[in-house]
Amino acid sequence: MSLFLDQDMAYLFGLVAGRGILRESQGLKQIIISFPYRSLTATGVNAVFNQRDKILISVDAIVNRIGELAGQTPRKIPAKKNIDIILDLPHNNLLWRNIRALTNNKESFKSIEIHPKIFSASEVIIKEFTRGFADVTAYARKGNVFIDGRHRIYFEIHNANWDMPIQLCTLLQSNPLHIPVQTIDWGHPNIRNGNAKEYDKGRHTAWAREHQLKVFAEDFQGIGFRITHKNVILEEMSEYNKAHYPNSKIKLCTPPKRIRQQKVIHPQESSSRLPKKLKDKHFDSYWQVCKELGCSRYNIEE
Repeated sequence: MSLFLDQDMAYLFGLVAGRGILRESQGLKQIIISFPYRSLTATGVNAVFNQRDKILISVDAIVNRIGELAGQTPRKIPAKKNIDIILDLPHNNLLWRNIRALTNNKESFKSIEIHPKIFSASEVIIKEFTRGFADVTAYARKGNVFIDGRHRIYFEIHNANWDMPIQLCTLLQSNPLHIPVQTIDWGHPNIRNGNAKEYDKGRHTAWAREHQLKVFAEDFQGIGFRITHKNVILEEMSEYNKAHYPNSKIKLCTPPKRIRQQKVIHPQESSSRLPKKLKDKHFDSYWQVCKELGCSRYNIEE
């Protein structure tokens, strides 16, 4: 089928790729999107919000937007650590077929990749996809700072999805966005637990947490969030960075870079949790993982 991709569909696909589940049972189709929050309080440079309350309010506008696209209003289900949107589609309608095509028939954010059509789409489509993805995966909070004090946005991607960080990194840094990615904190034993101390304490798979892709706040300002409290904090952090670090501009990532520290051999380098491309290999820096996973920027000079 010919894919339909306007701004609303791009935003919905971003939500699904970030924290979505596609479920089908006895003729009933469901799209489930989760808006997670780790704590009740979200703190910016000055602002403080009750995350649950603010997400509930922001999600109303998203529910209406998806409802107009689907011709059917989703349900909003609050839970302890997340707010879910559930869209029931009793018929095999166009939206269901379209979202299945965009996800290449994958059913979970744990394995969904960015469809090639997104990369070649217009700027407005790319921004809407990225905004949708950010609304459910990215965190704007005061604690996300670099060692020099600059505020960052963290995208958190499920550990099982090793393709998404590279794809998102490529999308952010390519035309038309040109958003530098400062680092990818891979959920890999050499990167997340490079000294093996957690392993020695019996936490053998403590490294297998989410992958974190980090960008500085002011670089993401042109995308922003539709989750309103996240956007307020983003604006605060962006203005803080620009005021206090006016000359601290980073370039687009172009590995290889300097190896800062030799990592110890970790017992989990052969873990079954690792993809085939990484299994039984040792890494001393995040960009070496990127290379093994097919980073398209590895041989680019800028």
